[in-house]
Amino acid sequence: MLKVTILQKTYHVAKHSSAKALNFILSKELEDLDVNILKIEFNKNKYSEITLEGEDENIAKNFLITKYGTQKSVSNVKVGDQVFGHLKNVGEVKFGFFVDAGLKTSTQNIDALYPLFEARNQLVDSRKAPLVAIQRAYGFIDNFPLIFEITKKEILSKKIWVKLSDENIQWLKEPLKEKKEALILCGATRRMIKQSLIRSRHTIDIEVVERLGLLEYRLICKRGTRAEGLIPELGPHLGRTKMGVQVLKRIKNLHNYELVEDGE
Repeated sequence: MLKVTILQKTYHVAKHSSAKALNFILSKELEDLDVNILKIEFNKNKYSEITLEGEDENIAKNFLITKYGTQKSVSNVKVGDQVFGHLKNVGEVKFGFFVDAGLKTSTQNIDALYPLFEARNQLVDSRKAPLVAIQRAYGFIDNFPLIFEITKKEILSKKIWVKLSDENIQWLKEPLKEKKEALILCGATRRMIKQSLIRSRHTIDIEVVERLGLLEYRLICKRGTRAEGLIPELGPHLGRTKMGVQVLKRIKNLHNYELVEDGE
């Protein structure tokens, strides 16, 4: 028997609902291994702690860590490493997005920073767009899970800088290339989403329900459907779920800002 911590989080949704949803997801993924999930709990940082038992428990542990990430010491990561993380405190500062990637020292947790200049370089061709405009165009909200690459670290000052992985940049822009908008939901189970679509009679407007994490989803709309228009329709059925939208028009508008001056 062994325990593994993975970077799947619970928050507003009741813990028992989160544990039930995660048990269903992981049982499917581990069904070909000789291993049982004995218990799912959430630690003080709201990360998932999975207790495994069986002949293949070590294989299962390594699989879960590879797919979902685990808490790591800052001293054990290096520039170029990829980390799985959730956006945090979105909109509270103007110089970038904080990322909870499970990084820690011996005494404290360390948030990474996805700085504004990296967001401009990666998402708007270095145009001088403000952070809030990038945030609103791409649907960045608290707990949005993404894969990042470490670009710089300073051990003494306990600071880590990251940028989006190339794979995630392509993933973000995929539906937009097809002129489709998307709705980002953080804090809902698949069942909640399904029920909200049925009750609001908007099932027909959604082409794909894409699971991003334990309680995070991207709903890709059918072409011609306005993602932002779905928020007041679905919201009453989703409780405290956070919502963001990916809107093609806003992303196009970002490219109208003047080019960043050299050296900025």
